Amino acid sequence: MLKISSLILITALIGCANLELSQAGRDVQLLTQLPSSNSKPFVEVGDISCDFGMNARSPSTNIIQCRNDLRNKAARLGAKIVVVQHQQLGTGGSGFGEYAIAGCPNCITMVGTAYTY
Repeated sequence: MLKISSLILITALIGCANLELSQAGRDVQLLTQLPSSNSKPFVEVGDISCDFGMNARSPSTNIIQCRNDLRNKAARLGAKIVVVQHQQLGTGGSGFGEYAIAGCPNCITMVGTAYTY
């Protein structure tokens, strides 16, 4: 019984760990549209997404975690900019259609495209 309780506690603590912004992720800008004043052409390097929630955190904390995740993923692709195309707060959590977990007011989903120049 002690092993099961310890495993549950460890799992809960891991789920509450902060997603830190990596050093490379700090160099990635999160925008809602590509800047029109860039002298170099933008090159799309990939689509990225994040989902956070189903935890005891506030919506604003999950939004920050999701933004950090997008910036870190973009940095791993060599991107300098992420254009967020879709953001939904209060998503159904995991699953689709009739299998979605409902009632997650702190869940956040973001989808974006990563670019370099």
